[in-house]
Amino acid sequence: MFDQQLNVLFLLLLTVWAMGRTTSPDLDEDCELNAVDTMHDFCCDLHDESPQFSDCQMEWHEKIPYETDEEEQTYMFCTAECSFNNTKFVGRDRRSLNLVQVKEHLESDLVNDADVTLLFDTYLKCDKHALSLLPHKGVKQLARRLLRQGCHPYPGLVLECVANEMILHCPVKRFHQTAQCEETRNHLKQCMQYLKYKS
Repeated sequence: MFDQQLNVLFLLLLTVWAMGRTTSPDLDEDCELNAVDTMHDFCCDLHDESPQFSDCQMEWHEKIPYETDEEEQTYMFCTAECSFNNTKFVGRDRRSLNLVQVKEHLESDLVNDADVTLLFDTYLKCDKHALSLLPHKGVKQLARRLLRQGCHPYPGLVLECVANEMILHCPVKRFHQTAQCEETRNHLKQCMQYLKYKS
């Protein structure tokens, strides 16, 4: 009886281990870029989905009814640029932030000064990070796909970076304790450690 229970326990542990092995993400130099879910995983109360983002999702869903991961990534990056255009976050050159507009928006949206500072500093960091990614091979390939839709990668890189930072560094009480958010945070931690990216 005991041997039978031990065998069942062993098989159960082996199954869990095997499932963990098959579902763990492949980490490569594009692991940050290819975490396509993070842009619309609003896992932190400080960084909730804006009405502009929701409107742009509807608008772009009609243009790109995605079925593949590449199509979804294109859809999300075009949605990000649309959202940044509607909030006037992005400069006319499509590769800079209108920091005055970002600050005003955060101050009107958030009550706590510390929250405003945390998120504004995140936008500053992500502006630089997005610019550093533009010459990257994976981003150049993405840019070619986006060009067909008339979109630029910079706003999406910023939004993805802000989402990643908020998933990784959200104050504990403000983080959404859902399975999806926990899974995304674990993936990002592994990815950033793999890239030796200092956040």
